[in-house]
Amino acid sequence: MVYFEQFDERGAAVYDLLIKLRVFDWAYAVAAEAVEAVAPRGSKLLEIGAGAGKLAGILERRGYRVVGVDVSPAMLRRARKRTSADLIAGASWALPLRDEVFDVAVALFTLHHWGLHEPSARRVSSALKPGGKFVVIEADKDRVPLVVDHGCTAKCLEEALAPFFKVAVKRKFPLIIAEAERL
Repeated sequence: MVYFEQFDERGAAVYDLLIKLRVFDWAYAVAAEAVEAVAPRGSKLLEIGAGAGKLAGILERRGYRVVGVDVSPAMLRRARKRTSADLIAGASWALPLRDEVFDVAVALFTLHHWGLHEPSARRVSSALKPGGKFVVIEADKDRVPLVVDHGCTAKCLEEALAPFFKVAVKRKFPLIIAEAERL
């Protein structure tokens, strides 16, 4: 069985409040910049773990053609209020999408929720066109160990993605960013 974390109504309401309080606006800005560094506006973009839709909305307004996938119906209900992007119920390891459709994918603060990384990385890779890019952003556990299990180390990112991607790891404190290219 594959582990994953699914947010119920209460958890989704907490994320909604954090968005309203603009707690993570800095992280959304870093994510948008990281996407723009690897894919031009107008690219077809997959957001894995679209959550309450904040990043999808930002990227959509910047000209990306966004499809967001999230395992939580409660999060998707909130996302539909923030973005007109296509939003789909699904999990990272079983994306309900055709192969080789997307130019770029992004996962902000979600890889640590995936449980087993291999099935998810394989599926994201297959959803990307050859040479497609995958941007993964997490809290940097190498530099901020207090995040406990809500982040990744450089080793974690490389091991999770390397079987399917050429991985370059960058840091922007307190975040760690993987810019990965589909093999």
